[in-house]
Amino acid sequence: MFPGLLARGRLADHPVWRKALAADELAARLVLPVIVSDAVEDRERVSDAGGLWRISITEAVREARAAAAAGIAGLLVFGAPERKDESAMIASQRDHVVPRAVRAVKDAVPDLAVATDVCVCAYTTHGQCVLFASGGADIAGTHARLAEIAAVHADAGADLIVPSGMLDGTVAAIRAALSGEHGSLPVAAMAKVESALYEMLRIALGATPIAERAVPLLDPTDRSAGEARVRRDVAAGADLVIVKPAMLALDLVASLAATCDRPVVAHHTADEHTLFSAETDVDGHAAEREMLAASRRAGAELVIAHGALTLV
Repeated sequence: MFPGLLARGRLADHPVWRKALAADELAARLVLPVIVSDAVEDRERVSDAGGLWRISITEAVREARAAAAAGIAGLLVFGAPERKDESAMIASQRDHVVPRAVRAVKDAVPDLAVATDVCVCAYTTHGQCVLFASGGADIAGTHARLAEIAAVHADAGADLIVPSGMLDGTVAAIRAALSGEHGSLPVAAMAKVESALYEMLRIALGATPIAERAVPLLDPTDRSAGEARVRRDVAAGADLVIVKPAMLALDLVASLAATCDRPVVAHHTADEHTLFSAETDVDGHAAEREMLAASRRAGAELVIAHGALTLV
C-alpha cells in the first residue's frame, strides 16, 4: 500500500484528499453534501426540510464546478431513490443515480474529491439502517449489501466511502470488499451520536419515518463509547473518523483528534445548518462560519457542511 498507511490511513495518502489536508484556508477543508435524484429534472426544494434541495446529475456537476471554483475540497453525495424494497437492491445497481453522479462529477472536475454515503435506510420500505430476515435483523445480509454498494461507488470513481449507518462490523465488510483493485480507497469510521438533529436529511432523502432505531447510535452522555467504537473501526481498517452532529460533539472531535492516529472529520448535519438559516436578528452566516472554525479549532481536519458554498 502507500507509505505511512498504518500511521495515518489511506485518506492522508490519497492524491486528492492529501491536497486538502495540507491546506491552511478553511474553504479547502470543506466538503459539500449534495442530494441527487433521478426524479428531478433540475433542482427541487424539499418542503419541511430546512431549505435542502434534491438535484439532478446535471445540477450536481454544476455544484461540483462551483465548489471547485470556490476552493472547496469535495462533495459528499447522497441518493434520494425513486423506489424502495426490503433489501435496498437499487442502491447497489451500477446505473443508480449515485454512481452515475460520481462518474459525471469526476469526468467534469477530476481534481475535486467525491465521497459517497453508503447506507440502506433511504432505500428500504422500513427506513432502518439494517436489513431484516425472518423477523430479525440480518447483519450478514446488510454487510453484504453495504459491501456491494461500496464496490459500485468505488468502480464509479469515488474518492471516499462513508458507511453512515453505525452497524458494527461494516468497516471490516467494506474493507474486505475493496481489498483488490480498490484497496487504496479510504473508508470512514462513523461516530454518530444520538440526537434530534438528523431529521432534515431523512426527509430530503425520502426515508421512511421510524419510531425507534434498530441500530443504536452513541450515547450522548458517554464519550468513552464513541472512543471505543472508533478504536474497533480503526482496527478493522478505517482511514478516518467522522463525528456527527459535530456542533453537539466537539468534545468528541477534540478527544479523537488528540488520541486517534487517523484524520478526524466534523460532520455538521442539515438540521444544524437550518438552525443558522432561521430568520432572526442573529447573523446566521457569520455564526455558521464561526461554528466551522470551531470545528477546525477542535482538531477536525475536514468539515462537512451543507452551507459550505454560501460560507466561502
